[in-house]
Amino acid sequence: MTHLRSASRAEKHLLLEAAKAHSFGKHFVAALLESMARTLRHAPALVRMVEDWPGDLASAGVIFRLNAGLHAIARSGRFPALQSIYLAANAATVPDPLHLDPALALALHDAEDELLLWLTRPTQTNEVARLAGLAAVLMELSAGCDMPCRLLELGSSAGLNLNLALYDLSVGGLQVGDPASDVHIAPRWLGLAPPPGPVRIADARGVDLSPLDIARPEDAERLHAYIWPGEQERTQRLQAAIALARQHRPMVDRASAAEWLTRQLGAPQAAGERRVVFHSMVLQYLPDAERFMIDRLMATCGSRASRDRPLVRIGLEWNEGRTAVEVRVTQWDGEPHSGRTNLAARCHPYAEWFEWLGLEAAGVSPG
Repeated sequence: MTHLRSASRAEKHLLLEAAKAHSFGKHFVAALLESMARTLRHAPALVRMVEDWPGDLASAGVIFRLNAGLHAIARSGRFPALQSIYLAANAATVPDPLHLDPALALALHDAEDELLLWLTRPTQTNEVARLAGLAAVLMELSAGCDMPCRLLELGSSAGLNLNLALYDLSVGGLQVGDPASDVHIAPRWLGLAPPPGPVRIADARGVDLSPLDIARPEDAERLHAYIWPGEQERTQRLQAAIALARQHRPMVDRASAAEWLTRQLGAPQAAGERRVVFHSMVLQYLPDAERFMIDRLMATCGSRASRDRPLVRIGLEWNEGRTAVEVRVTQWDGEPHSGRTNLAARCHPYAEWFEWLGLEAAGVSPG
């Protein structure tokens, strides 16, 4: 009876995630997930783990972790049939189930213990293309009041986002960062371009419960596994960002987000410097109590912010119903609008496009 319950929940969620992948035009990944729905029974311990998972599977990224584990196994070359299918992948490819199902079934069965470990470890992604949303917000903020930014990132993983100033970004047709960089970020831009204010990063530091060390090949490989197979542009961009990070090491502390942010915001803030707290696709992995602590901490510190010592929170996250990814911005500066949250943009989950609304859009909630 337990096995039947497990298979039912696992299959349902795999097919749900496959439908999402199809909607994003990621037909190869969708085909993988549909194949897993048919073959996951060959890994009964994995099925039981999915069935017994506490809380929401989507918010915890359970299938995302499983997909990354299979990608890592395919990249390892230990399962030649699976590796050849992955190597032939592109986003629009739909592999033949007659070849995919047996290759996937073998990997699920023989590498089940390894895949169980992938499910127990936190997701580790560093999609630096999402920085286009952060850069657009910083441009508009500096157009209104130019000052250097001290960037504090929650859930930094390997810290690749902290090297924002070293990347070449095209944001609504405007160039930001270093045009000579090997890391190029140019999402499709919908709506108006943000005002062309300068982006000046005085300092950037992050936190993660389990930060990756980019100098370790196995940690770099872990990041690659979390890119969907066939995503060549993302893979090349990640390779370039990793190479740059090995020359310019990001500063990532190991701690809980709320504990670390309490220390950072408790330190004196220089006059004429903007503090910016940034997080992208992180909140869903935090416990409710920690999210509440962060919200309360930001509001408390924001109440002490002033025009020459402003505080800003920028989040690129799923909305409450997980129907869209949104860039929301809350500003505290002692002015009448202080503490208002604005929906600045909507975007693709992996930042292939942004729909820019701007910081003058209607406030959506209190900060």
